[in-house]
Amino acid sequence: MKHIRTIITDDEPAAREHLVRLLAQDQELEVVAECRNGQEAVDAVRKHRPDLLLLDIQMPQMNGLETVRAIPKDQLPFVVFVTAFDHYAIKAFELCAVDYLLKPYDDERFFAALDKAKRHIALRENDRLSGRFMDIMREHLHARSEHVESFTIRDKGREHRVQVADLVYLRAEGNYLWLQLKERHFLHRLTMNAVESELDPGRFLRIHRSYIVNLAHVRSSRYSGNNEFIFTMANGERIVSGRSYKETIARALQEQTV
Repeated sequence: MKHIRTIITDDEPAAREHLVRLLAQDQELEVVAECRNGQEAVDAVRKHRPDLLLLDIQMPQMNGLETVRAIPKDQLPFVVFVTAFDHYAIKAFELCAVDYLLKPYDDERFFAALDKAKRHIALRENDRLSGRFMDIMREHLHARSEHVESFTIRDKGREHRVQVADLVYLRAEGNYLWLQLKERHFLHRLTMNAVESELDPGRFLRIHRSYIVNLAHVRSSRYSGNNEFIFTMANGERIVSGRSYKETIARALQEQTV
């Protein structure tokens, strides 16, 4: 399990100790540094590249807002401010803080802020992996073999090598893509439009705004009237095409034995 690397910054030792005790209750969190001031935090971020920074605002020499501004944008982790002063909140959120915890806070409020930070971290990780996925696909497309034959995705903390030939269909679900294989599936943060142009159009057919099918896994297809086709896939699932795709499907089926 990938740990969420966390830095605590507060000039009060008791405040740092309290945060350490709270974070110890969550096995996903790993405290990689405790800092007493803003400059120590800037240096620690550069050294440890954390996912999360818990940061006091009112500190000597460099306050929390100045600390965030001093961290290069490409190194800046998600920030939760933890402070006794409420009048900095607007400026904190202008710096894209995930949350603003006002001392004294109870455990419920703390863990709610932590959950919010986790969601932000998870989305960023998915975006990073999606970008990696597309880079791999483009790399294969421009290699000697004209089209990608496999790619790697991460699911539940593990990397999986997926063979394109094993894809039965792809289904859009918002900003995610359902990748249906012969015997399993993956839900990956990726849009249909982003991946469609990277697949071999001779093997994959867009039949609906939400579906791309692998023609090698189409058991049968028939025109059902009303500008719709019904595709029966090798796994037994039936997919009804979108009406606006009638002409595209008809041309493709003339070129394929399905």
